[in-house]
Amino acid sequence: MTATAPSGYRICQGLVSLDWHNKRERWGGGRRRPCRFCRRPSFLLDDDRLPVHKVCLERALTAALPTENERRAA
Repeated sequence: MTATAPSGYRICQGLVSLDWHNKRERWGGGRRRPCRFCRRPSFLLDDDRLPVHKVCLERALTAALPTENERRAA
């Protein structure tokens, strides 16, 4: 499973921070489904309309970022 950077994000001190102020777009309609990362129930949806917690997605995106050494080698 790969994590791609969604729209509305920024990187601050090496961590991804998502901007999910448009709550209606992220709301899963009151139905709790297992988060794609931690499998605990979540009301929220990502850009692909898959259930996810904001924190779980931020952690996965941060982990997918190239490290400073990888960026230098490129």
